[in-house]
Amino acid sequence: MEKIILDEKTWSHTLYKHGSHYVLSVPCGGTALYELDIPIDEATAETALQDPSVLELLASSIRQNPEAYLAKTVGINEATAISVTY
Repeated sequence: MEKIILDEKTWSHTLYKHGSHYVLSVPCGGTALYELDIPIDEATAETALQDPSVLELLASSIRQNPEAYLAKTVGINEATAISVTY
């Protein structure tokens, strides 16, 4: 199954659609950079596509406190197996 980029802002976030699931990928860290891939529900994704500030706020929240989101992370290919609502 192919992943489709729906929204991307360099050094901020990328919103993917993978099948019927959505994943927000956020770069985190300082010296060592890493990405957190967080599944989001369809309603949040659709709202975010209409109002980009939604993704910016969520991405900022993830970057400021990545530990709070670690348990929700998935590999982009695992996104079809779960569904998380915020």
